[in-house]
Amino acid sequence: MSRTVRRSGNLPAETTSFIGRRRELAELRSKVGAGRMVSLVGPGGVGKTRLAIRAATDLARGFQDDAWLVELAEVGAAPAAGVRQL
Repeated sequence: MSRTVRRSGNLPAETTSFIGRRRELAELRSKVGAGRMVSLVGPGGVGKTRLAIRAATDLARGFQDDAWLVELAEVGAAPAAGVRQL
């Protein structure tokens, strides 16, 4: 019988196994240890969210209030590069 683990964070359950990206995961863990906020940037579809969720899941037990996922992608569209109206 499996045990239910009570968590206070809002990280989604990992429904698939995490394969590869050991170097990126180690680098991300190191950066989180050096600073409390780390941003992952890159083109869509390369696995930024999946990498962040995996790292947060691994690191969550080290934080009193667990780890929380905050989706910022829907905040608003970025202005066109180099064009800004004030």
